[in-house]
Amino acid sequence: MAENSGKEASKGYKLKLMHLIYATVIMVVVIIVVVLIVTLYSSPVQSSSVGNGWHQVVGLQPFTVGNQLYVTFVGIEYCQFCAAERYALFDALSNFGNWTYYGKIISLSTLPVENLTTGSEPASDAIFYKAGEGDWTLNFLATHLSYTSNYIDFSSAETLNNQQSTLQTLTAIQSSYLNKYDSGGSVPFTVIGGNFYEVGVGTSLAPDGTPIICFQNVTGCTTSTGYKPDYIISQFNLTGSQINTGITEEADYISALICHDINNAAPVCSSSAVSSLENNIVKS
Repeated sequence: MAENSGKEASKGYKLKLMHLIYATVIMVVVIIVVVLIVTLYSSPVQSSSVGNGWHQVVGLQPFTVGNQLYVTFVGIEYCQFCAAERYALFDALSNFGNWTYYGKIISLSTLPVENLTTGSEPASDAIFYKAGEGDWTLNFLATHLSYTSNYIDFSSAETLNNQQSTLQTLTAIQSSYLNKYDSGGSVPFTVIGGNFYEVGVGTSLAPDGTPIICFQNVTGCTTSTGYKPDYIISQFNLTGSQINTGITEEADYISALICHDINNAAPVCSSSAVSSLENNIVKS
């Protein structure tokens, strides 16, 4: 009996020792994971400017979703700078796919300018609405507006509405990029492929700090100063106008960054305006 009791005691000791070892290993793994996460989000991002407000994180491979390049836009409905950025993003994405409205393909130059919301909140299916800070802008959330592409997986989120109340919640991927590249939570915030990002509006869209879709010589943008959609689109269709130049320049930069990440697979990548910008980008 004494011998058996000794064996049982020895067995129990070994089990306790194994449990202690397992617990120690698990704790070490948890500590390593926590350190990696903290390092990821607390270490400064090493990036360089590629022009017009865009930055590149060199060394990162483009992030894709189902073999399509990940592109996302985070904005706020009442934000005047988000209002301007949407035009350039809409135009650029048209180079890589199709925007459709009620099944009909549309472009920035052919948008139905009469389809707008005059109230304080965007109608669910209006193409245009007036941002709280005064600029008329595009409604990415219009129910019958959609985007399809062979190259791009595009998503957008409007975190607050015109009344500054919560509207949409960011996805886990959007939140991770926001934490990494835009810890201050500034908008607009745009990411292309995870290796290019822009915090704020493209320089050409607000060259003097005021969005080009406001009246000229106005400090800031009040609720009575924004250009109407028909004027914005007519000016976009007028080569050499400030609105045309500003939107086109930012759209060309967006297109060049996309072309970089998709290895120039789309026809637009061979255009002189886009290829000249793309050639200046550091290869990942």
